[in-house]
Amino acid sequence: MKKQLIELHLIVILLGFTAILGKLASISTLTLVFYRTLIAICGIFFLLLLKKQNYKLSFANISKMMGIGGILGLHWLCFFGSAKTSTISISLVTFATMSVFTSFLKPLILKEKVSLREIGIGIVATLAVALIFGYETTYALGTTLGLLSALFAALFSIMNVKLVHKHESRVISLYEISGACLTMLLGISVFQNKDGLYIQGLDILWVSILGLVCTVYPQTKMIELLKKLDVFTINLSLNLEPVYGILMAYFIFGEKEKMSIQFYIGAAILVGLVFVDVFLKYKSEKKA
Repeated sequence: MKKQLIELHLIVILLGFTAILGKLASISTLTLVFYRTLIAICGIFFLLLLKKQNYKLSFANISKMMGIGGILGLHWLCFFGSAKTSTISISLVTFATMSVFTSFLKPLILKEKVSLREIGIGIVATLAVALIFGYETTYALGTTLGLLSALFAALFSIMNVKLVHKHESRVISLYEISGACLTMLLGISVFQNKDGLYIQGLDILWVSILGLVCTVYPQTKMIELLKKLDVFTINLSLNLEPVYGILMAYFIFGEKEKMSIQFYIGAAILVGLVFVDVFLKYKSEKKA
């Protein structure tokens, strides 16, 4: 389990950097997510060819994965939209409420027994977000998009639980990210003009890093980790993303990312819940 937790936190660091790349890019959120997914598809497909892995599946399985990928695309759209309309700190901290949505949605979707521990942690996380939101009302749109981002991320993770034990992680990622890409392309065709796909300059660099470094590895590895770790633990561990992301954002953007003391108190509570969950799980496993 120790190895999986180390891999998980490496992923969290990379994901914490994605909001910064999204903020640095000058293109629209739809275009940003489209190119992120397109580059990631090429990277994963290359890996599949390199490893000589079979990526052919039935139409039903491909359709299911692409449908789940559409949810992933909406998550990324809301996440980057939150960062662009508010601050990186807001987008990262509101995203940490994914554990809240997971605690309530997982028993409903997976037909599992309700965990009082997870519900309790979820309620505390909700109060922490309320504390943050109460003192950062100037970023209402960014906060709302951040919360929607967390909701879609929770749905995506939970719906992947049943898939990970049936198919190889890279194959799942290939079709899910393809679904996200098609969702963004549809959005561009409806909401943007013919120049919606135009990209130049440093935006090419930011999107390339986003697609290859911050998508291909984290996405495929995260699906593998779902086979070894509980989905609630994974989603709750992602609460550490704001810590890494906010520190990196403050280093890059300076005072623009400085928030109120209440914001940091709420953020600290959210992050602290990660350690509470890990401790309680460790204690339970040791007892067993």
